[in-house]
Amino acid sequence: MRVLMRALGRELTGKRVTRSVLVAGAALSLFTAMAGLCTDAQAATGSFSYQRADTGGITTIDNPPDHFCFILSGEALSVHNGTNSTAILYEDADCDPNQFLDAAQPGQTLSFGVRLPLSVRFG
Repeated sequence: MRVLMRALGRELTGKRVTRSVLVAGAALSLFTAMAGLCTDAQAATGSFSYQRADTGGITTIDNPPDHFCFILSGEALSVHNGTNSTAILYEDADCDPNQFLDAAQPGQTLSFGVRLPLSVRFG
């Protein structure tokens, strides 16, 4: 370490190196915590609604958080994305990318035939 510091034109004592590492570690921890708070707080604004295939009733999800997989109970005959985020629809209950069905853009309504969505993820 001392050779590296000399090569950079700086000679630091063991205490100064330790203090620098501690300060850098604390700053990194704070940045990581703040980044996590920002990510968790993101959510689509508005309502997503769908007509259930099993009952014909309407179910609504208000202000859904981004990147969370919602199961569409009863499957969906049609959906209306009244949020400000893209709604990604899947044929399974786990939002498996291999089961992608369609994407509803903000303000868009989609109707389905034989293949019905069973889950949705926003963002």
